[in-house]
Amino acid sequence: MIFLFEEFVYDAGYLKEVIGYKGNSDFQSESGFNTKVADTGAKINGVGYCFFNGNPVFVLPKVFLDCNNTKAFGVPIAADGKDIFGKGESPIKNVQRKFLSSLSTWLYSAIDKYRADSDVTGVRSPDHMEHSKFRGDARYATLLDVMSSMEVFYKKNQNLFVFVAKNKHSGNNRINWQRTIAKKTPFIQGDSPIYMELVNKKKVFDLDDRLLVLYFSAMKFIQDEFGFEMPQSEFYVPLKRQEFARLLECERGLRELRRIKYKYFEDRLLKLYNIMEAFFRWGARYTNKNVKAKEYLIANSFNNVFEAMIDSLISDQDKEVAKLKKNEDGKIIDHLYKEKSLIFADGSESIWHIGDSKYYKEENEVLGQSVAKQYTYAKNIVQDFFSPDFVDGNDECYSSGVHQGVRYRDSVTEGYSVTPNFFIRGFVPEYENDDQYGDPYFSKKGENTEPIKAGDDMWDKRNRHFRNRLFDRDTLLLKVYNINFLYVLKTYTSKHSSLRDDFKKKTRKRFREDFLELLDKYYVFYAVWPKNSETEFVNAHFRMLAGKIFKPADLKCLILALEKTSIDDDDVKEMWKRIEGGCEMIARVTPKEIWENDLSDLEEAEFEEKSVVFDESLNGFFVKRESFEKAKIGEVHRLPKYIMNKPVVGNVFLQNGFSAGNPKFSDKDEYYFLPCKEG
Repeated sequence: MIFLFEEFVYDAGYLKEVIGYKGNSDFQSESGFNTKVADTGAKINGVGYCFFNGNPVFVLPKVFLDCNNTKAFGVPIAADGKDIFGKGESPIKNVQRKFLSSLSTWLYSAIDKYRADSDVTGVRSPDHMEHSKFRGDARYATLLDVMSSMEVFYKKNQNLFVFVAKNKHSGNNRINWQRTIAKKTPFIQGDSPIYMELVNKKKVFDLDDRLLVLYFSAMKFIQDEFGFEMPQSEFYVPLKRQEFARLLECERGLRELRRIKYKYFEDRLLKLYNIMEAFFRWGARYTNKNVKAKEYLIANSFNNVFEAMIDSLISDQDKEVAKLKKNEDGKIIDHLYKEKSLIFADGSESIWHIGDSKYYKEENEVLGQSVAKQYTYAKNIVQDFFSPDFVDGNDECYSSGVHQGVRYRDSVTEGYSVTPNFFIRGFVPEYENDDQYGDPYFSKKGENTEPIKAGDDMWDKRNRHFRNRLFDRDTLLLKVYNINFLYVLKTYTSKHSSLRDDFKKKTRKRFREDFLELLDKYYVFYAVWPKNSETEFVNAHFRMLAGKIFKPADLKCLILALEKTSIDDDDVKEMWKRIEGGCEMIARVTPKEIWENDLSDLEEAEFEEKSVVFDESLNGFFVKRESFEKAKIGEVHRLPKYIMNKPVVGNVFLQNGFSAGNPKFSDKDEYYFLPCKEG
């Protein structure tokens, strides 16, 4: 195996040897990779696999290089390949070989899956019709295709090998009396012959075992010849290397398979037969010196593959969502999904989460043009939401069709819900020692292995037209996330959909919680209950409250947001003077929810009757702090959905020293306020 790295500058002579670099200009190499002339040599523009000059060659993504582009996995990269990743004298350690072998097959599988699932032209492979019983695809099965099928078959059918071995050799230790009598001389004791030497049945491989012998011999050959770790069997002794190598020549292996084909009728053995047939077809090309068989699978723009991996793991996979990603101005959104709104939502209203991915962590990639484009994506989605096709005549600004359940604008305050925007960048943890080579991904041993790390919150790069207006249509916030590239790769290529579903659930939850923390970090929120109707209150103070106030659905209060740096400004003080007299209560709140709605495995809390009071004018319950905190919401209990047969909204407001002329409460008491849904 030879390992190269995308965009690393190699000696032209070395690239000519390992991938067939032509050396005259920016051109495609003999092995299929795009190459580019550099000052001191040449570099490869692409990621993938080829089989060239008798060697499997893998070009790994540049994300594995360190920040100086001189090392990978703690090992210096040499321009002439004289290191553990090339054909030099230093051998690859077993732990590294195993890890790099797995990594290579994951990358190959990711590119192949992207090629099969996407209607794009960014992946190259030779077009030939392969044996239809092995894969219904318009290309030859490569060595990695066959290897992958062999490994999967082994994992799924280990009981088959044990059964066949025991069934065919169950009499191995029994005495062969016919041969014992014919070959050995007894001595006579009385009238009875006594044999001192007995002949047992020997463990031999008959014709029926031949397919399994060829199967394990092929995997042993791949391991010895190319360095891939392949499964081995304790029951079947593989053929000697030279003997097996002869089967690869002149289609001898294919001819032997045809001679034993009639022996197999069981479905699993027929499947194995097809796998072995594909292997020997590959072997015939591999050993034919007169034919230059091209074998490669290459992604010229691996950033598109990374984007597809992330999209499959976090985005909504609906055809209408896919159409929505393609904006009318020609821009295409990377990631888009609906999730519960950030501002005091109970699940009945959603908002679009809009993302962009960069597979290589580079600081300049989240500045300037990239940020401007991201905000344009968000504006385009909002514009589409308000198109006549979806929202005409809907005063509450819920849409239909692809926007079903999404609520951007509140008709009472004309405020806009917060739209989350995010960047996702790939990273690989810095190498420290070989203990880091492990499953499910490359990580520091014993360290928290969460695959996603929050980066810059991009507060200084937020989009806004007016100061201190969170609920304005043009106020857009942005966060950056770094995601473990290997975790994404393994999850994307996994055969288990539950792994991807779990990743999607946890990631979306993480994004929501992080945006709530961002809001809590930079804003102060207040719940406002006007004395008169909310519409009259908003109309009376509209110019002063525009963009600062929003009404969540089914909540009998308004939410006021102010930037923390502005709370002592003169205009804010003037605002308080004008609105306080028209409010029944104003309470400091936080958008961060202190329990989760999905804690269905916890029992509902039961508050003592004397600690709970319903306030009809505020449409909610006051629960004494001592009783509420005793219930340990989110740890031991979950909040009840109903109290006194009234539905509770998914938020809790902590009131300190509440006093509004109501004799039930004193200035010294502290309460949690649980708002109820209206109606």
